[in-house]
Parts: sequence; C-alpha cells; structure tokens
Amino acid sequence: MNHDRLRRKIIETAAGCFLKYGIKNTSMNFVSEVLHISKRTLYQFFPGKCDLLEACVAFRLEASRKRIERQCEQSCPIEAIVCMNYGAYAFSRMFYPAFRKDVIRYTGVLSLFDEEYRIPLCEMCSELFDDAKRMRLMLPESNFEFAFRFFENTLLAVPSASCNEGRQTEAYSNAILTYLAGICTDEGRKRLNNILVEIQYEDEDEDNSI
Repeated sequence: MNHDRLRRKIIETAAGCFLKYGIKNTSMNFVSEVLHISKRTLYQFFPGKCDLLEACVAFRLEASRKRIERQCEQSCPIEAIVCMNYGAYAFSRMFYPAFRKDVIRYTGVLSLFDEEYRIPLCEMCSELFDDAKRMRLMLPESNFEFAFRFFENTLLAVPSASCNEGRQTEAYSNAILTYLAGICTDEGRKRLNNILVEIQYEDEDEDNSI
C-alpha cells in the first residue's frame, strides 16, 4: 500500500474509532492494533493523538460538506435549504455520546467544526435565501440570521441518542418544514409541498469495519 493510500486508510479507520468509542478511549495503540500496523508506522504519519484526531475530523467534515453541496447543486433554493438541513442532521447522528462528551475539551477540533463546516454552510444558506427571494419563493422580509439560528438550535435540541430515532427524525423534519412554510410565498409553499427529500444517514463505517 502506497503512502497516500495508507494515510487515508489510517484516517478512515481512526475516525470510526473516535466516533464510536470516544476520544478518550481511542489511543494510538488501539488504532494501530485495529489497523494491524506498528505504532512506529502510525507515528510516522501522525506525531500525536491530537494530530490524528484533527485529521480525522477534517476528513469527515469535508466529506459531509461536499455531499451536501452535491445534493444542493441541482435543486431549487427551497429544496436546497431543506437538503442542507437534512444533510447536517444526518451528519450529526454519526457522533456517538462518548465522542460528544469528549470533544468539548479539544478546542482545535471545535474550531474545525466552525471553520470547515458551520461557516461554509452558513454562507451557502445565505446565498440560497437570496436566490429564493429573487425568485419570489421566499418573503422579502424573511431574516436569514433568525432562520439560520433556528436551524442550528433545532439541530442541537435533538438528543444525541434515543431508542426512537424515527420519531426524532420526524419531529426535526416537521420543525424545519413548518418554519420554512412560514417564510415562503405562496409559490414557495407550493414548491415546498412538492419536495420529496428524505434524510439519508451517513455510514460511519462506510470504508472500513471496526
């Protein structure tokens, strides 16, 4: 396996470990054992656990952001806003409680979430709002800052783990669609009613098994 392929394999595997078992419980030794490589080889790629963690988070953020961008490219602004929110919701479900508990101690990782995910999505959503207004799909007085804050707060309000994921998903979807219906024009609501977008969950073990 060449250098680049091995580095990607390390990141993909370690990302799954961090997400599933938490940051505290994922040591460099554990990652090397899962990968069946020596610790020396692992340290040649990543000098320390924080370096590996940040590489893993950056990899996951970029993959999710690009997936959302692809889904929104061919959609009308209203549908794209729905796709963006559903994509962010699906992405959030990959983070197990152990990871959520540990990550607050890592300021570098939190900065990555802000710089590589939240800010780009915020900018994209702002452009979609402007496009929707120009197309008269959204009321001209609609306030983007209020809307984006609602989207964020709704996402954060969903518990990270539940035995009734289906009901949580339905409640989240209804909240987003109801809010959008309130700021759309009649034509925008017609488009909204015709949207058939499903929340498609990302597979944290898509490229490897742990």
